[in-house]
Formats: sequence, structure tokens, C-alpha cells
Amino acid sequence: MLRLNPGADVSYAEKNLVPGEAIVLRARYHWMIYRAALTLLVLAVLLGAASLYARQTSPGSGVARPVGFLALGFLAFGGIGLLLRWIRAEADEFVVTNRRVIRRVGLLAREIEQAPLEKIQDITVDQGGIARLLDYGTVTIETASERGSMTFPRIAHPESFRNALWGQAPAAARPAVAPPPSEAAARPATRERLAQLESLKQQGLVSDEEYASKRREILSGL
Repeated sequence: MLRLNPGADVSYAEKNLVPGEAIVLRARYHWMIYRAALTLLVLAVLLGAASLYARQTSPGSGVARPVGFLALGFLAFGGIGLLLRWIRAEADEFVVTNRRVIRRVGLLAREIEQAPLEKIQDITVDQGGIARLLDYGTVTIETASERGSMTFPRIAHPESFRNALWGQAPAAARPAVAPPPSEAAARPATRERLAQLESLKQQGLVSDEEYASKRREILSGL
């Protein structure tokens, strides 16, 4: 799941913070990464129940014992898979600070990527139908750094992660919004319209009443 917790235990990120830098967000894997292990555990429970049922109803059939061993096998593989996934989920770090984004994955062979927020060029969220329902997905960050992109697979609340990144990005990296026209920029246009109106009056193309009415209209827009 996604944790918006600046005080969470993020060992690598905390050890490498620079003065003035603070952890803003830590993303976590969605529980769907455990789906294979959970499936094995469910099968183990069902086979175990079937073994007990066969032992009680048909003790001499010889079915209960092999089904029971099969249940134990599924239980062992499911438990090991669940443990390995949990260890990997605890080891991998996806961190956003007020200056950069950090991605560290792996147990023995570690891969560490980081990019300053001002180098983020685009953020893509990839979600299928089920992923949208369960609120998880893969986030890909396009950057101006040498590696080009960073991928955060199967994280929970991917859109919240993307929005947090854009929220931390410097103003220069955000989509530019044109400022409203200033009063000083509007004045030359008003002067030009008044000059054109005066020229039309001098040429006799507008009456005195039309001139006065149009002049009031132009001046009312100031």
C-alpha cells in the first residue's frame, strides 16, 4: 500500500538525505504481489479440508494420505513464496523527497536510481481494468537524466504517487499557465481603438452620437 508518512523507516533514503532535504512520500507494493503465494495457501487449505473429509468418510480408501501430503506441499511452497515476497517488499524502496525521487530494488544485487525533481519530464500510470478496481499499477517516470526513465511496478495508489510527484516538482517543470494581460499591456490597445474612432469621426463616417456612445463603451472596458 502507499504510505504518505514522512516519519516512516526508510533506511537508505534517511541515510542519504542532504541538508534541507526531507522525505515526503514512500510508495509500497500492492498486496497483489502476493497473489501466487496466497493462491497456493488457499489450495493448501482446501486440500487439507478434503483430506480430513476423506479420512472421516472413507478411512480405507487411501485417498486421505496423498491429498494430505499434497496439501502440506502447497502450504510449504505458499509460505516460502509469501515470505520471499515480503522480504523483497521490505527491501525495495520507492521514495519521494522535496528534491528528488529515489528507487532502490534488490536484496544482494541492488539497483539504485535517483533523479532530481526538476529533471522529471513526464509521468505515466499504466493500469488495466482489474488494476483500476483494486487501485494499483505501474508508474513510469521519464527524466532528462542519463538512464532516461524510472519504473515503479505494481505499487498501490499509483495516481496519488504521480500527483505527489507533480506537486513536489519545481514550478519550472510544471505546465506553464499564461498570466492574465496586465493593465499596462491593455492600455495601448485602448489608445489604438480611440485613435481609430477619432479618425472615423474626422472622416465623417460616424455621427456625433455614435462617436460618443462608442467612446463610452471603449472607456468602460478599462
